[in-house]
Parts: sequence; structure tokens; C-alpha cells
Amino acid sequence: MSTTSKIILIVLFIFIIRWIVIYLLDRKGFLERHNIVAIGPILMFKTYKGQNFLRKIAQPKRFWRGFASIGIPIVFIAMIFMFILFMRVILITFTQPPPPPNSLTSPRNILLIPGLNTYIPLVEGIIGLIITLVVHEFAHAILAKVEDIKVKSLALLTVIIPIGAATEIDEDELFGKSDKEINEEKEVKPKKVAKSGERIRILSAGVISNFFIALIAFLLFFGPVLGSIAPINEGVAVSYTMEGFPAANAGIDNGEIIKSINGQEIKTINDFFVYMDSTAPGDTITIVTDKGEYNIVLAEGYPGLLVYDIGGSLNSIKNLPKTLGTLDGWLALYGLPLLYMGFLNNLATFYVPVGLASIFGSGFFWIAKILLWIGWINLVAGLFNSLPATPLDGGYILREALFKTFSKITKNKEWAGRMSHTVVNFLGILVFISILSAILWQSWGYIY
Repeated sequence: MSTTSKIILIVLFIFIIRWIVIYLLDRKGFLERHNIVAIGPILMFKTYKGQNFLRKIAQPKRFWRGFASIGIPIVFIAMIFMFILFMRVILITFTQPPPPPNSLTSPRNILLIPGLNTYIPLVEGIIGLIITLVVHEFAHAILAKVEDIKVKSLALLTVIIPIGAATEIDEDELFGKSDKEINEEKEVKPKKVAKSGERIRILSAGVISNFFIALIAFLLFFGPVLGSIAPINEGVAVSYTMEGFPAANAGIDNGEIIKSINGQEIKTINDFFVYMDSTAPGDTITIVTDKGEYNIVLAEGYPGLLVYDIGGSLNSIKNLPKTLGTLDGWLALYGLPLLYMGFLNNLATFYVPVGLASIFGSGFFWIAKILLWIGWINLVAGLFNSLPATPLDGGYILREALFKTFSKITKNKEWAGRMSHTVVNFLGILVFISILSAILWQSWGYIY
């Protein structure tokens, strides 16, 4: 049994034991007495405090309504972008062979959890994730207060570590109930039920706020921060050596600068790829770096190295905002940790802060990484929540928009309700299939 398989079994065992303990505590009423709700293996810690604080923040109601209304079209654009992206995932998984198993293609990288995801650093990732969750859920709560919809509680979701946050908004006031439902359940009709526009603003607020925080963080990162960084070295550097591949087995480490391959000087990343294209499986090559000389027997013609151009990567990432007028530019921003992993992992190795930034020394790179991960995690969380699938925000937003549209066209609210639910449920199934197929596709090499 491989080391990876052993770790997976240990984690699974701990997870099951934890779930059993949660179940027993829930049965005894311990969790309820401490305002904790068990949702399967997930614990939701609820608090009823902060109502006055929310009410004060929500006071400039015109500002918050304007903020949410301006952002709604952006949510629908993000919804379309992400749905197309996820349908493209389905196409790839059914038409291309799965990647060879390695730490970069591990299924765990699908999850946006610092420490578990290979790309996301633990400390910076946790800070970015906490800010993302707090901003998202507080935005829902603030807009609910703006529209005079009751906020029952605020909550933190955990599975060993925080994985989410929640705002418990009174669903009867947010979505309303028919007179038939009220009579059947013998409930009192809510004093206030949100109108369609109010409901969409409340549901969109979390995504819009995540995008706003991402914008601020990226403006700082791509502007004054990257403008204050300069390369110390030039050349082609090793950004990542894949475990189990020839380069890693030979001892090449991350951060080494490649000088030559089989005596041919490597000055640019193009030199590296041109030479590697001329090799074949079973060839023996000698790679000379600034740290030593390594003899490698190629497997499938590839040494298992990710490389990047030190100076070129800095210029490339500085120019990334200029490409955001194209789809490729947005895809590059979405995949930023993978595309620029070498740059991000080796800031302190190959770069130096200049100008006023030099006052902070190497600590300036920590500021850079914090801004990057706050921006990227907020962006990805906002995009994911825009997907047209319930229980994500995008699913509820699209359902509400479709209901409003169908009601105007047909004048039949009952039919409009059924059709809006059907469309969103169908799209949700497609999204679920894309996620499941991506997991199975990446897991194939681990299973077989």
C-alpha cells in the first residue's frame, strides 16, 4: 500500500470516528444546548449576538441597495462564465485521457481548503478564506437588514477546520409561503415577505462583496506591489518537481536554476522546451543547475519538472491585467496559482523589493502573498457561488429571475414556479456531473 493510500485511510478513519462522536452528542442534546447544529459530519456553531451591529452597518440603505443592484449583472455574467467552464470540464473528462497521478493532479486540489490544496499555502490561505467567508455571509446579513428581513443568527461551519460560514435568514420572510402551506402547517403568516427585487439583492450580496474584495486586493497586488519587485537572477528555474518522476528521483529540488542540458546552454524557457521536444522515452539527459549535475533517464519523454522564466514570469504576471479583455485572460486569472506557482513559491529566492518596499525587506513578499490569496480566494469563491445550482447563491438567483420572467410572460405563477425549479434543477444536475467527472478523472490514476 502506498504512503498516499495509508494517509487517506487514516484521515478517513478519523473522519468516521469524529462523525460517530458528533452523532452521539447530538442524540443526547448536548449540541443543541450549546447552539450547535449537526449537519452530517459538519458542525454549525450559531450565535444570536451582533444584531445591533448589523442594524447600524445597514443604516445607509440607499448605498447598500445601489451597491447590490450594480453588482447583479456581474453575478449573471459570472454565472454564464462558470457554467460554460464547467461544461468544458465535462467535455475534457470524456474526450481526453486522465493525467498521470502526481501531487499537482491530486483530487484534493479541487477543494479550496488551505493545507489540503497543494497550491494554497496554509497561513495565507486561511487568512484569505476567513476574510472570504466573513465578507460573503455578512453581506447577506446586511442586505437582509436593509430590506427589513429577519436575520435569525450568524454561524460558522466546521469540519475540523472552518470550511464556511452561514447567515440564518428567516426563510418564510425571504421566500414567502403560499396560503395553502400556511394553513396546512398551521403557521402565522409572516409580517414581511421580500419582493422579487429585494430577494435577488439579498441573494446576490455575498457574491458581489467577494468580487469587490477581490478587486481591491488585485488592484493593490498587480499595481504598487508587483511594481516594487525586481528579479535578482535571470534564467530558467525549477518551480516544482513531481514526486515519483525522474527529476525528483535524481534529486533536483525546487528553486534550482537550469544552466544546460546535455551541454546545451539553457537561457530561456523556450530553449528548455525546444530541447525537451527533441528527446524520447528512455533517453538519458544530463541537467546542470546552479546546485549540481543530474543524470536522468526520461519516462515518457518527460523529466517531471515544472519550470518558469524568472524575469519573464514577473513581466507576464505584471501584464496579466491587460489581457482581461479576453476569455483567455480571465482563465489565466482563474488558474493563477497553477500558472504562476513557480513565481509565487520563489519570490524570496529570485526577487527583491525595490524602492520604498525595500524598507520591509523580505516581509514585503508576505504582504504580496496575502493580497494575492485574499484576491484569488474571494474571486474563486464568488465565481463558484455564481453557478446556477442550488444550494449555491447562483441557483436561487437564477430561479428567482426565471420565475419573475415566466410570470410576466404567462401570467401563471404556479406554472412559472414549476418551470423555474425544473430549469435550475436540470442545470444543477449538469454542474454536479461536471464536478463528479472532474474528481473521477483526476482520481483515475490513484484508483487503478
